[in-house]
Amino acid sequence: MFSSSSTTRKIAWLTGLPLLLLLLSGCSGYDPMAWLRDAPQSTFDAKGPVAEQQLQLFYVTLWVTAFIFVTVGSVLAYATFRFRQRPGDADKPPPAQTHGHPIVEISLIAAAVLLLVIIAVPTVRAIYDIYELPDDEDMLVIDVTAYQWWWAFEYPEEGVTTANEIAIPVGRKVKFNLRTFDVIHSFWVPKLGGKIDMIPNRDNWLWLQADEPGQFWGQCAEFCGESHANMKFRVFAYEEDQFQEWLEHQRSDAVDPEEELAVEGKERFQGRGCLACHTIQGHDAMGLAGPDLTHFGSRVTLGAGMVENTEENLVRWLRDPDGFKPGNLMALDQNVQNLTDEDIAALTAYLKSLQ
Repeated sequence: MFSSSSTTRKIAWLTGLPLLLLLLSGCSGYDPMAWLRDAPQSTFDAKGPVAEQQLQLFYVTLWVTAFIFVTVGSVLAYATFRFRQRPGDADKPPPAQTHGHPIVEISLIAAAVLLLVIIAVPTVRAIYDIYELPDDEDMLVIDVTAYQWWWAFEYPEEGVTTANEIAIPVGRKVKFNLRTFDVIHSFWVPKLGGKIDMIPNRDNWLWLQADEPGQFWGQCAEFCGESHANMKFRVFAYEEDQFQEWLEHQRSDAVDPEEELAVEGKERFQGRGCLACHTIQGHDAMGLAGPDLTHFGSRVTLGAGMVENTEENLVRWLRDPDGFKPGNLMALDQNVQNLTDEDIAALTAYLKSLQ
């Protein structure tokens, strides 16, 4: 059992600590949220109108609930300290009670309703703004299909298909048509907007916009199997002229390899049956079970956003895809399991040549 004085000190600490943090946040040069904003998947570093509106809604809710916490905590601390039982008070009558006091109870009800209204108004506005498609003739459309555990991206109006990396123009609204090939997934780019589920046999969508150039991390936010945590992607926001250059490059066929080892790798790619699962535009590979590899060598990441697309990481992937991403279909392929060091070296050279 704690003594009354001990309990009072604990309550004072619990109510005083948030106040101290709030005071420190106003000090010049001190930014308690910096470590959150610097994280690659931080929702506190909004880079688009959807994310910004959701962030402001979060702050409204945070400050209202913080006000409630501090007010109730302060009253509790005061009552605990002011009306605590002291030695010799056992025979004294209890202090006057306010239970059943109409003015007090009506005032508390009115205050609670007011606080709920303060939260409800921006919440309803945000729901309508986010779930109503903006009237914009210049809107870019991207079809997103989620697989276990990678992403396919198609630009139907541009004639472009890619995987695990999205390019969008800065300042333009983008509509993402969302669907899943297998189980429930969830599409989430924290710095551009909130997540939305992708449910089998049900089409869904959301719109986002990037206000500045940069690389934004994306993630499946719904548990979808053993490699759920490894199902990532990247969104690259380019200025309009750079975005058009990217589109033009993506429309082109994969170049034929010139280096001897890469030429050999192309032959092994075909001979090992890799073309049954992957598409390489212009190279007679039309598989649909795995990611499109037409311009694989020019991508920044490997393994659905897991690591940088380097020669070393690609060798690791080909040597042990199941260890790299448990449960992926490639690890079950007998041809992949039987790859020799020579096969891996040649395939690496070929895949890196697909710029």
